[in-house]
Amino acid sequence: MLLLSATAAGAQTKSSQTQSEAAQRHGQVNFYRKSLAVDSTKAEQVAQVQESYKKALGLVVADTAMNEEGRRAKIGQLIAEKNRRLRLLLNVSQQQKLIPSTEREPVKTVKQP
Repeated sequence: MLLLSATAAGAQTKSSQTQSEAAQRHGQVNFYRKSLAVDSTKAEQVAQVQESYKKALGLVVADTAMNEEGRRAKIGQLIAEKNRRLRLLLNVSQQQKLIPSTEREPVKTVKQP
C-alpha cells in the first residue's frame, strides 16, 4: 500500500511539474508576442531559439572537462548562433528589444558627402 502511495505521489509530482513547465512556456510565448508585437507563430519560434540557447549554454557551463578559454569560445559561438537565428526572425526594432546591446552587431551607417 505504501509503495502505491509513493508511486501515485511521484506521478502527481511529474504531472504538476509538466503542467508548470507548460504554463511557463505559454507565459514566455505570450511575453514575446506582446513585447515584440508579433503573432503567436513567430513568438513560438523566438521562444524555441531562446530555449535551445539556454539548454546548450547549460551543457557548456556543466562541462567540467572544458577549460575557461574553451568555455568562453563556445559561449561566444552559442551567442552568435542565437543572435543569427533571431536576426532571421525579427526586424531591427524587435532585435533591439531582445538582443542585449553588448551582443548586437554595430549598425552600419552610410555618410553622404
